[in-house]
Amino acid sequence: MNPSVTRAAGLFTATAAAFLAFATPAQADSPTPVYFRVGNFNRSIAPDETVGCDLPQPLPMDFPILGEFGLPWLGPVRHVVIDLPWLPAHPTYPPGTPFTLPGGNPDISEVATSQSMNQKTITHGGTTCLAVFMGEVTCTAKGHSFVFTVYGIHAH
Repeated sequence: MNPSVTRAAGLFTATAAAFLAFATPAQADSPTPVYFRVGNFNRSIAPDETVGCDLPQPLPMDFPILGEFGLPWLGPVRHVVIDLPWLPAHPTYPPGTPFTLPGGNPDISEVATSQSMNQKTITHGGTTCLAVFMGEVTCTAKGHSFVFTVYGIHAH
């Protein structure tokens, strides 16, 4: 083989390898949000591990005071978020539905990182949401969590 062709092929290969080596970490450092729904509840997990939920109808929400005893929030809630490490899950009052894609979110079974017959789990960054077959959903992020049950939303 001609030395010039060999040199050009080597240079091309080295350039391609360097491009891939430097491009991959940059993409890993800037993931996109993951959107999903469980039943009629739309959720998203942002790249900064913020997790939020848009509810189709307002639900009661409580905050634990002593163990399982909960202090109710003043009025029903339509949006719940964990966005700060020093603040538990809390209601938020944004315009519109920030945790829902136009046209709706895909079902959790389409984006789950693991699933079994009775539960589906999605983990994105350090945030995890777990849905069980009875419709209860728990999301954990930044040292806090919220649980959706038939009785309402419980912050932890």
